[in-house]
Amino acid sequence: MSELVIDGGVRDASVAPTLISGDGHLEVTVEPWMKFVPQKYRDQAPRLVHLPDGGEGWVVEGMPMFHNGMNLSAGRTAVKLKGESYWEPDGSPAPGSGSPQQRISEQDIDGVDAEVLYPPVFIRRCIEGISDRQVYLSLVRAYNEFLAEFCAVSPRRLIGNATIPITGIDDAVAELRHASGLGLPSVSPAMFPSGENGPVRGDDVFWETALELGMRVSPHGSLGSVGALNLMRSATASFDFNEALSQRASKGLATTLAHVINSGVFERLPELQIYIAETNASWLPYALYMMDDSYRLFQDYFGQSLKMLPSEYVWSHFHFGIVRDPLVVPMLDLLDPSRLIWGSDFPHSVGSWPNSRAFVDQTFEGVDPVIRDRIVRDNAVEFFGLGPSANVRER
Repeated sequence: MSELVIDGGVRDASVAPTLISGDGHLEVTVEPWMKFVPQKYRDQAPRLVHLPDGGEGWVVEGMPMFHNGMNLSAGRTAVKLKGESYWEPDGSPAPGSGSPQQRISEQDIDGVDAEVLYPPVFIRRCIEGISDRQVYLSLVRAYNEFLAEFCAVSPRRLIGNATIPITGIDDAVAELRHASGLGLPSVSPAMFPSGENGPVRGDDVFWETALELGMRVSPHGSLGSVGALNLMRSATASFDFNEALSQRASKGLATTLAHVINSGVFERLPELQIYIAETNASWLPYALYMMDDSYRLFQDYFGQSLKMLPSEYVWSHFHFGIVRDPLVVPMLDLLDPSRLIWGSDFPHSVGSWPNSRAFVDQTFEGVDPVIRDRIVRDNAVEFFGLGPSANVRER
């Protein structure tokens, strides 16, 4: 019998395989964490405004208004770009925006036993426009302190993923250490640690500190500016139907992979592992073949020599989050299942709540149960250090 302990209870994974989401979001209003913001900075914090046509939007210095929409789609009848609310008509919190107790109840409805919690979209990128560095840093720290308090209600079901400031390596390392001291197991940087779109040698102190502290590094969707543009466009009228159709089809993430590989960080720190949530994975076989082929074609011209092929670095150091990507299943022979982590993306627009268990059963029908369990449970258990997992074979 394989067992996974969840807050003191033991579930028999041979009877009901445990389902762990490696990608969920806390979509909360500002009130629950405002108490952690110093009083002198509260007037400059993000402000939620009720809109005349319904729903709310976030007003943040230096940024266009961010409308509630795709970030609060779970349980709604249709996806909206604007006009969603943190509250149901009866005044109760919408799915994904309530208390820790509500979140655990929502996991139970979905058949999910634990969930990695990424920052709200307005915290992840929208506060970057705040010009006062101390205000910005205080908001980052306040969110992380709120997150630690939230997850302390059930730390084996609510897996906190701290946000990291983009104001330089010293600030990034300081918040990394602070998050570790709060008991949070993981950090989710939006940019490279020095605050740049690409890696610099100064980033190494952040990676080294994360390894020293045992902190997991798990950005969401991208690392650096890749993917940020669509997020910002979704807050404005320029996000049209063409972009809505194509936003998840193009994988500029390959550029990020190339940047990290060519920085040499994996030679200097071979233990470093990075999990990037909500990348999906059916694009990887094509992209990695082309990266390997391009390396062979261009290495002499650029005078570059790697110790491994790009694909070998990727499968040695990166993990990828899959959400709505059933094409992964027929491609499993071209992928490494030990590097894939399923996530529900709750409460966002492409998620599977409240039917995640049925969605997973349908997606992985006919797949070797060992491989299925590795993707929907064991890889998350091992990466985030959640406890004993099933004794599964490596691919």
